[in-house]
Amino acid sequence: MKKNYKSLFLFFLFLVASVSLLRGIYNADIHSNDFNYSPAVMAWEGKNHYLFMLEGGTFMKSQNGEYLQALYILYYPFTLLPWEYAKLLWMMINVLLVFFLPIFIGKKFELQKYTLAVLVCLFIAGTPSRNVIGNGQLGLVIMTFLIIPFYFKNFFYICLSGISYIKYNIGYLLFLYFLSNKEIKKLIYSSIIVFIGWISYCYITNTNLIDNLFQPLQLALQLKITSEFPYGFSFLKILFYDFKYIDHSIFLTSILFSFMLLILINKIKDSHLKLSQFCLIILFLSPHQIYDYILLLPLLAYSLKNFSNGKIFQLNIIIILYFYFGLRVIKEFGVDTDSDILINYGNIFILSFLFFYNHIFYKRSVNLDGNLNK
Repeated sequence: MKKNYKSLFLFFLFLVASVSLLRGIYNADIHSNDFNYSPAVMAWEGKNHYLFMLEGGTFMKSQNGEYLQALYILYYPFTLLPWEYAKLLWMMINVLLVFFLPIFIGKKFELQKYTLAVLVCLFIAGTPSRNVIGNGQLGLVIMTFLIIPFYFKNFFYICLSGISYIKYNIGYLLFLYFLSNKEIKKLIYSSIIVFIGWISYCYITNTNLIDNLFQPLQLALQLKITSEFPYGFSFLKILFYDFKYIDHSIFLTSILFSFMLLILINKIKDSHLKLSQFCLIILFLSPHQIYDYILLLPLLAYSLKNFSNGKIFQLNIIIILYFYFGLRVIKEFGVDTDSDILINYGNIFILSFLFFYNHIFYKRSVNLDGNLNK
């Protein structure tokens, strides 16, 4: 009887995941708003798209072009295609990755077949994955390269991991991770792609290297991307609203605190928990929209694997389901979950709670095991 219930539950998840995936594909065909096709086309036409945007220009949809220069160099194959075909190709890449990532993580976490199937279905069914596909976002690609150094250590893969730096509100933590571990070679190797991308971008657009270096960040600040969505220490704006450099101060404070938390998790011997904690730091200490909650995947896999080992893992899953499905349900009641200040700060609190609660549980477990072994 229990086996039948499990099969029915998995079948239900499969149906929900299928509907969600088809909806994401449909949205991608209609929208793909965030697929940065137009800035790449402009760059390969020899024009600096950062200057174009900084001077008040706009692109179609929400292609703001605030990412690092390497993205627009790597997008060259897409610029050879018309918009309709380019976004279709990008959608196909995202669909492949929405299957690949949970399967890869699940295999690395050594999940049993049934648990792995549940993980894959939940990930595909969730709003974050659907939104990444539908909006033509970078998240799935960035996450793929972000987790590489946790499983592959050779030169080639470390170089590839630097692609995650392109979306710097996520990739910044990998850079700090290498720095906190004093892995200077990995830090240098991982920077090769973005460095070549920067040089190449300046060459094809005939832009001064120094002028172009900080243009992505300048554009992000001008677009108020770092201030539109609450994160980490952005509550300080309420206290110091008249301070001219408050955005810069919050940004630097978040970087410093991220570094401190990395030093904390570097002591974790459980590699699965370490990756989960790593992704949580990104989510509550830098600005994000709902599609970036795909980064909860490692914690979901970790909690499913340890489901029967304590209530904390069941609580983890409930909270992740809130981010994957609950926020979308709330939106159906007319609440704008993207801009509601209480919900956004509440989400930051929940994510930080997840981080510290899981860390404390791990420390207590280690101490208990140590005492039992004495």
